[in-house]
Amino acid sequence: MKTNRILLYCTILLAALCAEPVVAQSGTEALDKAVSKLEASNGTSAAFTLTLFNALNEPVEKQSGTLKLRGDKFYWKTGTMTVWYNGKQQWAYLNGEVNLTEPTAEEIAAVNPYILINTYKQNFQVKALKAKNNKESISELTPKKKGSNIERIVVTINTTTWTPSAFTIYFSDRTHSHIVLSKYLTGQNFPNSTFVFDPKQYPDAELIDLR
Repeated sequence: MKTNRILLYCTILLAALCAEPVVAQSGTEALDKAVSKLEASNGTSAAFTLTLFNALNEPVEKQSGTLKLRGDKFYWKTGTMTVWYNGKQQWAYLNGEVNLTEPTAEEIAAVNPYILINTYKQNFQVKALKAKNNKESISELTPKKKGSNIERIVVTINTTTWTPSAFTIYFSDRTHSHIVLSKYLTGQNFPNSTFVFDPKQYPDAELIDLR
């Protein structure tokens, strides 16, 4: 499902948006600060609203949910789907079923926030874009690798509160997604259980082991 793929990108990008206050800095400098901020955060959470647009720039789907990150672990939940990843195993709950997988290193590279921000200089060209006003800071990430299904990512930071407010992902098929973030918090100290599926909470769910 494309929506789920976008939410995984959302997981990546939320971590990359952990920027400290920056004045007149380039996108590269802001991301350098994001690395140290993420490492010190010990848990990040946010609420989000995701809107998908077709090639005609028409909104075709909208979902809201919550997102939690800590190190290489993540959790996200919408009204229809919940995903847990504990650093090795991933559980995806949808329509009464839980799919258990162990993503390969290549697969998890697409959703691991540390890999994204620690290797962005190798994988992305980053530049600062002109903001409409002094309450925003905007950076653009363009993949260096040819043939990527992502054309570019635009990140917006609120410079009044210095929290991430939105990002837009543009795809090669001319579709794009827009994610708005709110209730952004760091230092959440999430326990390991946050990132592990608990069958007691879903007693009627069918577990499908795909490992």
